[in-house]
Amino acid sequence: MKRLIALCIVAAGVGQIPASLALTAPVGTAWHLDRINQAQLPLDGNGAHGPLTGEGIDIYIVDTGVRATHEQVLGRVLPGIDIPTDNGSSKVNPVASDCDGHGSHVAGLAAGSTVGVAPRARVIAVRVLDCNGDGEVADVVAALQWVQAHHRSGVAAVVNLSFGVDLGDDGTSIDREVQALIDEGVVVTVASGNGDAAGRPIDACKIAPGDVPDALTVGAVGSSDLVSYYSNNGSCVDLYAPGGDRLRALESAWKDSDTDYEFDVGTSMASPLVAGYAALLAQQQPGLCATTISQAIVDRSTKGVITGITADSLNRLLFIDTAPIAATAPGEASHVIITTDSQSLVASWDSPCDGGSALTSTRVSLLRNGKVVKRMDVAAGTNAVRFTGLALGKKYQVVIKASNAIGEGVATSRITSMAVRKIISGQSVEPDALGSLLSGLPLIWSVSQTSKKVCRLQANPLRLVALRKGTCRVGLRGIAGQDPVIRTLRID
Repeated sequence: MKRLIALCIVAAGVGQIPASLALTAPVGTAWHLDRINQAQLPLDGNGAHGPLTGEGIDIYIVDTGVRATHEQVLGRVLPGIDIPTDNGSSKVNPVASDCDGHGSHVAGLAAGSTVGVAPRARVIAVRVLDCNGDGEVADVVAALQWVQAHHRSGVAAVVNLSFGVDLGDDGTSIDREVQALIDEGVVVTVASGNGDAAGRPIDACKIAPGDVPDALTVGAVGSSDLVSYYSNNGSCVDLYAPGGDRLRALESAWKDSDTDYEFDVGTSMASPLVAGYAALLAQQQPGLCATTISQAIVDRSTKGVITGITADSLNRLLFIDTAPIAATAPGEASHVIITTDSQSLVASWDSPCDGGSALTSTRVSLLRNGKVVKRMDVAAGTNAVRFTGLALGKKYQVVIKASNAIGEGVATSRITSMAVRKIISGQSVEPDALGSLLSGLPLIWSVSQTSKKVCRLQANPLRLVALRKGTCRVGLRGIAGQDPVIRTLRID
């Protein structure tokens, strides 16, 4: 399996940064905050950017874990999935804590109380990298699927990915999961990368997931607005942010104690600054869609101040502007689950981002051979419909589209159902013949205690056994730990 690495350069050994400063708490205004709240140099010693703090917004730090008790993030860290601990390859205790330092540093820059952009955002530690900052592509894919299942659709959230892998090394599998997160309303910020094995900058389009068009791919600049010597460039870089250089690094939280700090440089440090800004905008307008937030961040960047940039790179530097963003039509409904019973189909979904204007209705269309055969319009807040009287043994397609005062939102693709059927008492049925989840994850089934006399799950092979006529109440989820969708199946 191909490996990926964290995109930072430990600053204690870089240039003229004194190693002795690595253990001192930040003093005064952090220069990176000072730089991004003003358009032009010189720095004015003011790192403030207004009343927004990111409160109420989740920032998923997919990295080496986070020291949850560090003073920069104390009380605001939730341990998420920890794959290296789960599979025994690199265990930490408590789970999702940090034995490398990189993840804590990144979390501090995104959401630290004095060094971060969004000082009251919640940090969710998603650990995929080991104590050396290395990891497996497959682990990242699994972690991003967990994030998608954990995130509550329709509510703005941010994911930061300060690592990368060559596209040829299975990077496209990460790209697919990143795009799936963006499609359901999550802003994804990505480090552009720190060059090749020799430290020479390369085209960021060759690194996953920085090549994903809808992700915010972030390059790095130093304190004088000169592009950092290590930063990847090119057309896939959406904007630049302070990442440090040989003369000045970024100070943030570290792993060894609750008051431990370290200086670090890298595109890993630039990316979480953009993640923090996304959290500020999301706090102000929680229903905004990911692409709207991302476009606003790009549009509001300072143009033309970066020096040393390549001809194929866009000259944009992160600038914190918290003016409200114009509302748009809604996004796309997600987590669509379809089940069949009693010659009917039930479709349920999670509401999409509302675009900054409250949802007014949702239209659910049922198609057969490409033609609409039934349609239901339901009020906002209704997230499931049942189509009855359908032809046994036939497959249908479902399309869901929400609307708000601005207009119609993004329609889902045509979601093909399983063959319509009845569930007959005494039958034993494969669950895949009864239900499916749009995301591509297999459904995890459970049966309610109140239905044990009507139906039960049989293992090896997994089947739903219909014991007698009645209502079988089941829980459906895409990943362990997710709150289940409750569905009633009619047994004839």
